[in-house]
Amino acid sequence: MDVETQEKIIEKIKLDKAYINYHKIIDKNLPYKFAYLDEWMLKKSKKLMYETENIENNIIADYRVYKRGTLIKADFGVGLGSEMSQVHFAIVLNKFDNKKNNVLTVIPLTSKKSKYNLDLGILVIATLIDKLKAEMLKIGILEEHQKMQPNSESKIKKLNTLINYYRSNIKNTYACVSLITTISKTRILQPINEFDIIGREKCSNEIMDKIDNEILHRFTKKDLTEVKK
Repeated sequence: MDVETQEKIIEKIKLDKAYINYHKIIDKNLPYKFAYLDEWMLKKSKKLMYETENIENNIIADYRVYKRGTLIKADFGVGLGSEMSQVHFAIVLNKFDNKKNNVLTVIPLTSKKSKYNLDLGILVIATLIDKLKAEMLKIGILEEHQKMQPNSESKIKKLNTLINYYRSNIKNTYACVSLITTISKTRILQPINEFDIIGREKCSNEIMDKIDNEILHRFTKKDLTEVKK
């Protein structure tokens, strides 16, 4: 048996062992992130398959460009220990981005209060709802002054879907400053529909200043009074 064949057999054994371990974990029926393990492993395998196909076909993909402060929704998968897991809203921290860059540094958001999390109140989701309501009002005003547009009813229905969805998430928002991480853009979830402003709407300067100050406080030795001068 040649060396190449031996290496392939070893690789297969490792994969088989991993498969057995994952099955053992799933069979334990544990809650939280473990209940999501099978779904995540399937998603991850599909994403990796997409990457390999691009490599094999010499395709250099273009990615969406995100501005600093943009609110996104991402699938963090199943992390180890206390790493962020599952689907969460997050805020983009990159100062610069481009279409060839396939990663973003983000700060995950949660509704769980903790001494390690930064309280942002309801500012994040409430802003999204206000924007959507403004769009609804705009449609109503237009309809009062001109003939009813054929697609207006469909648009209103889709906007209502978004408002109801975000309204159900309007709990206090906390930024997980200690869990700042870099993710692939392929982890970012698609908008609910074409009128969804997630991935386009930016957080206010007030929120970003609050996050910046907390990052400086936790991860640097900078004096905030010196930074502001």
